[in-house]
Amino acid sequence: MMSVQARDFIDLAARSRELGCRVPVKLALLPGNFSTAVHAGEFCFHAATPYVRSAWQDVGLGDEGPDAQDMTGSAGHDRNSPGTLDRVQNECIVSQPDTNRVRADIPLAVFFGSALSDGSAWRVAIALGMVSSVLASDSRRVSPRDVQLDIVVERPGGHGYTCIEYRGDAFGIVALTRDVRRVWADDERPCQAELSYASGRPTCQETLLTTNKEI
Repeated sequence: MMSVQARDFIDLAARSRELGCRVPVKLALLPGNFSTAVHAGEFCFHAATPYVRSAWQDVGLGDEGPDAQDMTGSAGHDRNSPGTLDRVQNECIVSQPDTNRVRADIPLAVFFGSALSDGSAWRVAIALGMVSSVLASDSRRVSPRDVQLDIVVERPGGHGYTCIEYRGDAFGIVALTRDVRRVWADDERPCQAELSYASGRPTCQETLLTTNKEI
């Protein structure tokens, strides 16, 4: 079964400043526990995060997520190094009981800023395509059919943030481009959608919170 739900998200810019992180403007990979971490040293990332970052770099997309310095509390590490993020994630997991070494509760978290909505929205499809490719091809770290993906979207005009929670397989991720664009297109709150499979075919029932605007 695949599900997509939209909810309000915390003020990402204010939270970033509170935690001493740079404020992302366009595109970023976030720790899965960004909204609950007490400080940057508690950040935990999805295992695929460094590989998504590398895939983005291969197609010319930059990551404005927290610096390695923010994540470790020490300077001198390249924030774009997969090894650095693997080490940071392991440090987060080591502090947990052995039964929690596999952090299935930490989703892969991606941020799209409203700055992309004006002429650069094509980057969303490319970024999500790379996410899909990484998750589909790296079954050692995550099952491609059991993906937890949170997409944080900045609403235009300083109207806050929406989190699109996706639970499903890696092959349905690119279609979420439409949900991101809907957040930017709607003046009010986005729709909340529940998708499920029936008789081997996907069906979609959407409950609009305040609007029926479509793209």
